[in-house]
Amino acid sequence: MYPKKQTLLFLSKNHYPFTHFSTKMLKHAGDALRNLEIKGGESFTLQATSAEDYLYVINGSVIIKQNESDDLRIDASDLDAQPIIFDEAVTLRTDSNTIICHADSALLNDYMSLQALSDSSVTEDAEALTERLMFLKSTPVFRLLPVSVIEEAAKRCEELSVKQGEKIIRQNVRADDFYVLLEGEAEVWQENIDDDNPKMVALLTSGDSFGKEALIIGGGHKSSITMSTSGRLLKITKADFDELVSTPALRSVSPKVAQAMVDSGAKIIDVRYEEEYEKESIPGSVLFPLPDLRQHIPSFDESTQYLVLCAVGLRAAAATMMLRQQNINAFYIEGGIKTWPFKTDKKREIELILFDFCPFAQRAVATLNHTGIPHKLTYLDPDNLPDWFAEVSPFGKVPILRVDGKTTIFESSVINELVATIAAKKMLPSDLIEMSLCRSWIEFGSTLLSQLTGIISAQDEFGFVQTQKNF
Repeated sequence: MYPKKQTLLFLSKNHYPFTHFSTKMLKHAGDALRNLEIKGGESFTLQATSAEDYLYVINGSVIIKQNESDDLRIDASDLDAQPIIFDEAVTLRTDSNTIICHADSALLNDYMSLQALSDSSVTEDAEALTERLMFLKSTPVFRLLPVSVIEEAAKRCEELSVKQGEKIIRQNVRADDFYVLLEGEAEVWQENIDDDNPKMVALLTSGDSFGKEALIIGGGHKSSITMSTSGRLLKITKADFDELVSTPALRSVSPKVAQAMVDSGAKIIDVRYEEEYEKESIPGSVLFPLPDLRQHIPSFDESTQYLVLCAVGLRAAAATMMLRQQNINAFYIEGGIKTWPFKTDKKREIELILFDFCPFAQRAVATLNHTGIPHKLTYLDPDNLPDWFAEVSPFGKVPILRVDGKTTIFESSVINELVATIAAKKMLPSDLIEMSLCRSWIEFGSTLLSQLTGIISAQDEFGFVQTQKNF
């Protein structure tokens, strides 16, 4: 089994959100991951476990079925093509031994929010706050609540040092507090009406919580808790527990309502990481990554409505509580950008497929470089072409432009025109005479390139000589 520690090390060096995680948070984030070791030639279908799952290629490569005629190969070294995001099922195959990592994004988003809250803390020791956040998140009563609630609970709770033999709660006594065991062990004792002596019914260890049933149901505790070792506890009062669990100070709106609010003057604040924002964003939104949000609060206008956005809503909920605590009129958008049905600015993934000697392909490379569009170059061996090449290149020529890993465009002149349009950058002068003159020289250059290509690709000496004569 491939060590998860090695996976986390690879992810922490190469891929968000892991590049933003502290060492302690990385260890917790491992709970959201599972490694899959695939042998060459295997094909399988992977089902998403949440609304948006991530897949990382740790070693080797995978080939993803895009549609009936198009496949996408992703190598471990193709960092820009990762993570592979899917929300239903994805079919993959390999032609070599490969290790992939499947990340449950629901859990991962929780850890992103917790890390961001820890990073943004200015009143708490970051390590202590992270520890409290993680322990509270692990308790059943807080597990499904917004991360913003957990943050507030972590700030309000009191840390206690306790001694061996100390009785924390007593059976039948009214519940006043909720506890989480940070360190040490505690014994759970119960005494029933027909028992001569109390009986120990459970042993609690680090991460366990107690007191919640009596707080939720009301009345006295159903058992006694006694420390069997010295240790540390987190204590949350009944008043704070009732407020945070029952009525979290959050307000959310649907995407439809959010769009109507934007039309009326509300502003969208995006609290995702910069890498996420670059891939896709809502027009007019402003990026304030959650760890940096607190320092930007002075620039907010208390008379303006703000809509907070993240990937699926978890970090946005945390940011909303932070803003509302500062009297900022904030709402978070339900479902995040994942469920946003309106227009977004989406970064296109551009891949140019070429032979290293093809002059037409080099012209496309020059155009991409001139416009500054991020792109990937994939060089093919013309004597050993992959099976899919004939399907995407009707003339059997390069360059081929693959957009977003699925749509393919052929013919260099068409590719150059598309690239210029995407970049919104003019490649020709505005003056009609100058434009026509440039087009004349482009046609001249194309003729020379065609003849040069004929010389390079001549099948025999006769063809080479004849082409050379016409050059």
